[in-house]
Amino acid sequence: MKLGAYLKDKREKSGITLKEMQEKSGIRKEIIKRMETGDFKTLPDPKHTRFLIEQYTAAIGLDGGALMEKHADEIPDSSVEGKKRQQNDNEDYQYLKKVLISFVIMIIVLFIGWMILLQIGSQAGIFTQQPVYDVGETEIAEEDTAEEEQTEETAQNEEETEEEPTEEAPSGADYSFTGSDGNTLFYDINVDGPLTISLQGENASWVTLSDDAGNTYAYEELSEGEFEIAEEAKILYLTLGNATDFNVQIDGQTLDDSQSGDAVTVYYQFNIVKE
Repeated sequence: MKLGAYLKDKREKSGITLKEMQEKSGIRKEIIKRMETGDFKTLPDPKHTRFLIEQYTAAIGLDGGALMEKHADEIPDSSVEGKKRQQNDNEDYQYLKKVLISFVIMIIVLFIGWMILLQIGSQAGIFTQQPVYDVGETEIAEEDTAEEEQTEETAQNEEETEEEPTEEAPSGADYSFTGSDGNTLFYDINVDGPLTISLQGENASWVTLSDDAGNTYAYEELSEGEFEIAEEAKILYLTLGNATDFNVQIDGQTLDDSQSGDAVTVYYQFNIVKE
């Protein structure tokens, strides 16, 4: 029996629903379903497969290490993914290096060409200097008049600017708490522009942040981060594995999540309303 099917069979025989499994393991239902199909390569970040299997097996009382050793051929090899990523980084570095070298060569060629033109122009008498005082009286009078008019116009604009009342820019987002279900908190966010979610904690915690449009912003352990949400997102899902010392901010406003009580793992669902 494949690893995914085995995990699903053990969970169902233990009488644990997907929702209960989500609360016990700290893994979202969508990720649990993917794990139980056995297709671990479709996870948002396959290199965390072993961590997720350990969380899953611990929740239903199985030996995760023994299972992963038995089904090692089904778990993505993080070293292969790392080599591919390193190869791509090297290719990007080589391309950037070629572009920079080409740019420097072009600057040098232009500089040499400019110096040659100056030398030719100097010898041919093309670049003759004209004294600044070689100007007619009429032209000087016209310039003085133009400067006076410009000074008067600038002073008038400054007076009008001082009289206009300043308006404070409205905040980009406004949120409200709408209810809870266990350790899942629900909020409505009213936005009239780009939405930014900021996270900061005293210690690192497992964090997942995604939306209903299929975008995944975070799927890792971190202690801080700032994420700009895609415009097409309508629902935002946030999971904090250890929410006791984490601070969540919505466009700079600190989120009031006191309704979570003493829960360690907390799930947030934000319904985004465009104004």
